[in-house]
Amino acid sequence: MKRTPFFSLTRPPISQHERVGESAQRRKGLPLIETPIDEKSGGSPHLYRHSDATPIELFFDLFFVANLSTFTATHEINNVEALGAYIGFLGVIWFTWLQVTMFDIRFARDSIFERICKAIQLAAMVGFASAGTRFTTHVREDNVWAFQSLSLFLGGSRILLAVQYSVGIYFLRNEMRKAAKSLCIIVATLFVSSLVHIGMFFAFGKQNGARSNVWTVWFVLFGFEMWIVMGLSCITPDIGFQDTHLNVRMGLLTLIIIGEGVISVTRIVNKTVRPGGWTKWSFVHILGVTTNVYFIWQEYFDLTPRRAFGKYAQQIWAQLHFPFHVALVLLLEGSQILALTLDITLKLQYLVETILFACEEPRPKPETAIKLLRQTIEDMEIDYGRGAIREQKAIEEILHDLSNRPLCPLNGTIGFSITKNLFNDLVGNVTAALFSSMRIVPQHSTDTSQMDSSQLLRMYVELLGFVYVYFFIVASFAMFLFAAFVFLAQRHDRKIATGIAITVRITLGIFLASLVSFSRHFALAYSFMKSPTILSKFAMELKSGMQTCALNDGLAQEVIIPAEHNNTA
Repeated sequence: MKRTPFFSLTRPPISQHERVGESAQRRKGLPLIETPIDEKSGGSPHLYRHSDATPIELFFDLFFVANLSTFTATHEINNVEALGAYIGFLGVIWFTWLQVTMFDIRFARDSIFERICKAIQLAAMVGFASAGTRFTTHVREDNVWAFQSLSLFLGGSRILLAVQYSVGIYFLRNEMRKAAKSLCIIVATLFVSSLVHIGMFFAFGKQNGARSNVWTVWFVLFGFEMWIVMGLSCITPDIGFQDTHLNVRMGLLTLIIIGEGVISVTRIVNKTVRPGGWTKWSFVHILGVTTNVYFIWQEYFDLTPRRAFGKYAQQIWAQLHFPFHVALVLLLEGSQILALTLDITLKLQYLVETILFACEEPRPKPETAIKLLRQTIEDMEIDYGRGAIREQKAIEEILHDLSNRPLCPLNGTIGFSITKNLFNDLVGNVTAALFSSMRIVPQHSTDTSQMDSSQLLRMYVELLGFVYVYFFIVASFAMFLFAAFVFLAQRHDRKIATGIAITVRITLGIFLASLVSFSRHFALAYSFMKSPTILSKFAMELKSGMQTCALNDGLAQEVIIPAEHNNTA
């Protein structure tokens, strides 16, 4: 008997039966509408199941992340309002993604009808992106159109889902009657929700005090939709999520969001390395952010479930992914801002050292000192075109004034206070220009034209203080969520192993939250923020949690760890 080679460039011979089957499949083509019931397998009727995400589902996930990237590029998290806007818009696109996903993993079959529906859903995601550029926590006359547009897109997406579920009811009405009845309730829920969304379009148009925060009703509707769909799916046989690839979809979306962190690393490389090439400090800063991204990925996928979920545990696990994804996005964005802040602090330190060098014995000539100051500022390669034109003019005027007066007059003389103020103004304007070039700017309503150097520095210190506080609050919250994932996944057979893993993560979360107390003492917080340790702190906590998880795996498998290996760990 002739064996078929393991690898061959030629196609093996096909039997007559297979050739007829392939020919019939080619003639059949793509159906207009496909039933969600698996008709090929025997036994009681049940839904067709995918073991993995389909290409169209992955394509839809990419549109989600494109929305997120667009919003991130146009919104800086520099105050409470910006933080609320970030969470609000992420909720709009995340819960829409969740509703589409919960339908796709159970009822979607490749057909002309489903491809048309998916095209409409992708168009809705594009609509979200267009309105997201003007999304804030308060509705005003200049952005009311964005909220009205989002209301229409949300209402239209729910109507489309109701139509898709209705098609599923048509196929399930005879063979799976209980499932069809539950789908009828889901259709009614989505239809009512769409009417409320469309009604909010008119509510946003009314000029009254309630209009400013009426968008929060969206989140009430999001929770209502999610709990109805998940609750009915939980209690109705044959349409639950236990035998679907919901875990895979959540994991893939998490992986794509973590990929946003990789993009932030490349942004940092472009902003910090580009001016003067690699330095030891730029290497440390980028290494800190990269380590955070890597350990977040490793921690999450080490906690993904490897066994069948309980129907209640799986739904709680899926719902917790919204706060987890919010924490993930904010954590990665905060890491980027802190890394850029460290780079700015280092450049300002060089500038201050240059000023001190100009006034220390033996003093260089004033022309040489001013040339050195100018060269130090030029080496920063500040992009003044990003909103720092006024600062550029001020820097040039200050350097010109310094060349027309004694550069370092003695304390107590007439020109000492004038020169000291000029140096302070120089540092303040360079600080503002550096932050603007890095796209780290204060609130758009802040008028910096009337501020002196001390006020500018204080404003940016408050901005950095806010980033410092929210970074460690979000890091602590993420650690608590990891503890919840350990409890829900139940990857260890021994309860003591699960208990140790949960206790360690809760303890680390409390420790990270305690670092927020540094903000009460400016000198302590500022010294911590200037240190590259701040970027590696969360990574070190994640590493500690993963070492505990690895140790628990050893306990669960009853593996004896050698003494020297244990000491090394």
